[in-house]
Amino acid sequence: MMLVVLALLGVATAAAAAAGDVVSYSYPAFNATTTRDDSLVAATNASILTTARLLFDPDFPHGFNVSEGFLLLSGDIDVWRDGVGSAGAPAREASFNTTFTVVAAASPVAFVVLLDRYPPLLDQSGLRGSNVSSAADGDDGNATNSLVAVEVGTVKSYGRESPDVGLNVTVTPNRTTAPSGSTVWIQYDAVEHRLSVHVAAAGEPRPSNALLDVPLYLAGGRTTQTALVGFFGGTIGDIIAGVRGWELTVERLRGDDGGGGKKRTSWVVILLAVVGSVAGVAAMVSVVVCRFVRKRRHMEPKH
Repeated sequence: MMLVVLALLGVATAAAAAAGDVVSYSYPAFNATTTRDDSLVAATNASILTTARLLFDPDFPHGFNVSEGFLLLSGDIDVWRDGVGSAGAPAREASFNTTFTVVAAASPVAFVVLLDRYPPLLDQSGLRGSNVSSAADGDDGNATNSLVAVEVGTVKSYGRESPDVGLNVTVTPNRTTAPSGSTVWIQYDAVEHRLSVHVAAAGEPRPSNALLDVPLYLAGGRTTQTALVGFFGGTIGDIIAGVRGWELTVERLRGDDGGGGKKRTSWVVILLAVVGSVAGVAAMVSVVVCRFVRKRRHMEPKH
């Protein structure tokens, strides 16, 4: 018990600084330094979920970096909550802003907001799923300029259970016209229920006109009240090599504690902090798989 307590005290959320009515996260790059606090996890279709720190360990299997998958914040994010007050009050959503730079010659990467549980493992269609660029809420979720192509749609990685959930903003850089890379700003306005995407050449200020602006509702069937947030790539290595300067700011949804409560620490982070080695992670893989299998079965509709 003492070991768990010490691990909890030692787990850092250094990349996340809570201030006022927002919670902010900042990663200048994804490397051994920025992942050493276990605030990021990597997940692939091969049923492995691990701290991103191990991606830079020379003893960790190199095949993991070339697998399709997600690089996610280890703790979930509050994206909406039920209304308070009169019956039938609408859910309250959290506005958020995120920005990142896609480097020159990068492969497509996607900013994602997932359900608060991992998609089904060993899906035959892969984690991305089919028709990833479907329109958002009936609008055309595609836009292109000389720098990038942007596709906004649902995650579609949950198979029959939930085939049309989450948020996926895929950015495909034009390697010819964006030799220095491109910076992407994604903003969700919870009051107006709109998602906007701005794009500029790396180093340039945010343009006044959005490349893409579409209506969007995150509450309800699209996501759970808390969500996993991060990036998806054709390989984990595409995210590590292709994304720089990731900043995320999320509006804090005040609860009964008046907004002073702290973000939950992911059970994955706690467990990995206790285990703390490549050999230990290999030993815990079966525990991870069993936990998610049980969770998926629990979420399946009863017949």
